[in-house]
Amino acid sequence: MKRWVNALARTGYRGAYTLARVYWLVRHPRTHGVFVGVWHQGRVLLLQNSYKHQLSMPGGGMERDESPAEAGARELHEEVGLRVGPASLKPVFETVGTSENKEDHVRFLELDLDARDAEPSLTIDDREVTWAEFIDLDTALRLPVSPLVRAYLEHARQRRK
Repeated sequence: MKRWVNALARTGYRGAYTLARVYWLVRHPRTHGVFVGVWHQGRVLLLQNSYKHQLSMPGGGMERDESPAEAGARELHEEVGLRVGPASLKPVFETVGTSENKEDHVRFLELDLDARDAEPSLTIDDREVTWAEFIDLDTALRLPVSPLVRAYLEHARQRRK
């Protein structure tokens, strides 16, 4: 039963995303969002959303009166089950993307997990997020990641030498 419900939810996400893309094509809105680069032992957390073909990172839109760090902490919990305080997220990069027919202003935040600790346990819902894993940076840059995430990873490669 749960697999059926999850499959139905994934269909709903794909439908909603398709409608949003049509809206963006017509309206070309300006949006504001965040992504969180979570790093553990030199590897970055990537995920697969059920409604997108390219890999991404935990993140999403900012709610009204929400700071980037608050949005990042909320998205980390919602998408992969990690609970962190907003103060633990460090702003590192900003960019604007237009690949989805909108002016998408994105702030990237980082969370460096203690390398001495075990890799954190991730909890995904198999609805919005279907896969999540820590990947070394060189491999991540060879994978089909979204243009915004690629820009961040290239920036991270320069900073994390």
